[in-house]
Amino acid sequence: MVRSVMKSLLSGRSALVSPRVLLGVGLVASTALFAGTGCTSRSLTGLTIQPAIGLTCVVPGVSAQFKAYGTYTEGGHASETEDLTAEVTWSSTIPAVATVNSSGLATGVNLGTTNILANMQGPFGNVNATSNITVESPCGTTSAIATPLSLAVIPGNQTLTSVGQTARLLAIATYDGGTKTSDFSRQAAWESNDVHVATVDAAGLVTAVGPGDAVITARVRTPNGDTVSAAQTVHFLAEGQDK
Repeated sequence: MVRSVMKSLLSGRSALVSPRVLLGVGLVASTALFAGTGCTSRSLTGLTIQPAIGLTCVVPGVSAQFKAYGTYTEGGHASETEDLTAEVTWSSTIPAVATVNSSGLATGVNLGTTNILANMQGPFGNVNATSNITVESPCGTTSAIATPLSLAVIPGNQTLTSVGQTARLLAIATYDGGTKTSDFSRQAAWESNDVHVATVDAAGLVTAVGPGDAVITARVRTPNGDTVSAAQTVHFLAEGQDK
């Protein structure tokens, strides 16, 4: 049997080994017959997501990037890690809390926690990994997964007495029948109905400009597309004016 194999190899009918390798006849014969003991096909054997579970928190409307890394194993070689962020299929178990796009960018929608999943087809079936994202306002608090029922701007009506004087307003959303609240000041859209009296920035900081009254309004868009809003009036009284 071995002579037959050797004869075949030496006659050029096999390109698997050269005649110079024939010093190890038994090994060569085995290699010629069974394709050898070297590298096997490269296979995806594992998947991980970064950031890992418990490390990501955003406020509603803010995004966080997730990355997926695949582990490839090839017989006779060390395992390799490869960035597969753009190749895996991303999903969120509760899209009402946070969505995730095809690039692994997750965006907070509503308060709560949801799993972020990465999935890819490997040679032996699906390979997947899980992380999560918590949506809180601000991060570090706990509120119900719900849509704001109402919005309030606090404190009450403000009185300013000099140009450039400022006042900080907060947009507070109420959830769950009034039992829970959350600060949406940095997610709200703020506006002044008279910028000649007072302006307001994206975080609710009001600055006095001139005499008169200005209505400051905060608006928050809910996940279902509705808008809740609230307003307060800012009075500008120049020194010497009656209050």
